Amino acid sequence: MANRRLALDDLPAPEEWSDPERRLWSTFRDGGVLDLRTGVASDDDPAGGAAWGPERQIRALVIAQLLLEGPPARPGKVRALRVTGARVTGALDLTSATVDCEIDFDACSFAEVLSLRHASALAVYLQKSHLPELSAEALRCPSLDLRDAVVEGNVWIQGSQFSIDLNLDRAKVGGWINGNVLTIGTWLNGRFGLHVGKWLSLASARIGGVDLRRADIGHSGGTEAALGAQLLICDTFWASDIRVAHGIDLTGARISGEAVLSGTVVHGAPAGGPAIRFDDMHARRLDIDTARADVESVSLRGTTLGKLVDRAQGGPLLDMDALAYERLEPLPPRSTRLRLTWLTENLGGRYLPQPYEQLAAAYRVLGHDNEARRILRAKHRHHRTRLPWTTKIWDWLQDVVAGYGYRPARAGGWLIALTFIGTVVFTINEPQPAQPGQGPAFNPAVYTLDLLLPIIDFGQEKAFLSVGGYQWFAYTLIGFGWILATVLVAGLTRVLGRS
Repeated sequence: MANRRLALDDLPAPEEWSDPERRLWSTFRDGGVLDLRTGVASDDDPAGGAAWGPERQIRALVIAQLLLEGPPARPGKVRALRVTGARVTGALDLTSATVDCEIDFDACSFAEVLSLRHASALAVYLQKSHLPELSAEALRCPSLDLRDAVVEGNVWIQGSQFSIDLNLDRAKVGGWINGNVLTIGTWLNGRFGLHVGKWLSLASARIGGVDLRRADIGHSGGTEAALGAQLLICDTFWASDIRVAHGIDLTGARISGEAVLSGTVVHGAPAGGPAIRFDDMHARRLDIDTARADVESVSLRGTTLGKLVDRAQGGPLLDMDALAYERLEPLPPRSTRLRLTWLTENLGGRYLPQPYEQLAAAYRVLGHDNEARRILRAKHRHHRTRLPWTTKIWDWLQDVVAGYGYRPARAGGWLIALTFIGTVVFTINEPQPAQPGQGPAFNPAVYTLDLLLPIIDFGQEKAFLSVGGYQWFAYTLIGFGWILATVLVAGLTRVLGRS
């Protein structure tokens, strides 16, 4: 048994391998790190890896042989491929491979495409490395680390599964990142300066959280939305202070937590279309507290939100057709005038009843019932502009008399005013008794109320008759009474029916 252990411990590297490759054989068995750096920052920059000499070069074929058919670990050690500052020559093709150890290339330079398509590994680290392209479709591993890496071409990770995370912090990708149907257990991190030349796509991905703060996406061309995450499912989507070309599209996304896009800059968006699409999205909280100069318009058609945080003055225009939200912030008391202006600008002259009703509901949730009623009156006034002139008269009467039923006290004010006028008139010119010597004594106030109230009968109207011009004045009071009653009943029926 001891002889067998000694034989494994002394297992040599193939003689035809170069010195750095033989050293890698040894560190692979120990789980150690092969560091080929010179210690001079300019000489160790992976961008200049093509100029590195044989003392820093390792063939891709050697790496593949170690990972797929490599020697066992030394007793008491765990195998791992860890190399720093190496130039990998040739194409490292690990397509469909099953690698039972960690793969760690730190500040390395790859001469050709690295392929991990349909592979599985314990972990893949490519931090600070320089690659022409990364092909990792359907890769399965706990973590893929591309922090500070440079990929000249594209990153293909669609259909991959990372049980822990995908780290793209400060990475620079010249082409695109295809992360469609991606699955990540915790976070996709692309923070603090991720640069993507063309686009980043996360369509139909399932991710714990997406963090793209201060990323720059789509700076090197293209015409389509540079950030696309249609049907994305995640807990959190942070994209504050990012810069994106041609638009952002999260149509149909499901975000159980918050989506934050404050300080977002979208440039080159197509004329006539929204810079950001959140159509049919569901989120617990959406923060788009950004300026119109940075984001021209945001489409929220059919979106459902727990809370909407925006900028009422100077914020982006919102397409709010069928938008539903439980709370709107900021929404302090007595801000109705500001929010009505905001609503009018966002509607762009269109009449849509639902945005008014939604805004009123947001005030009502906070207990601001007066503000909610004012918004609903504004809704009816906006609707009046779309009516034919014959209908406008009746609509205008409902507004003037009782505020469409939301201000019933106004009808009482009209009743008091007309009663006062009638009392004065009939005090000066008392009507004649219908049957002299019979009936009650004349009371001008009660007589006026008897004319104004079409249902209640005080007996004054039947007992006394106005003549001449005062008869027409009495008819006018009767007409006003019917108008007041009809308008008030119609308004209250509308309000109580909605309640």
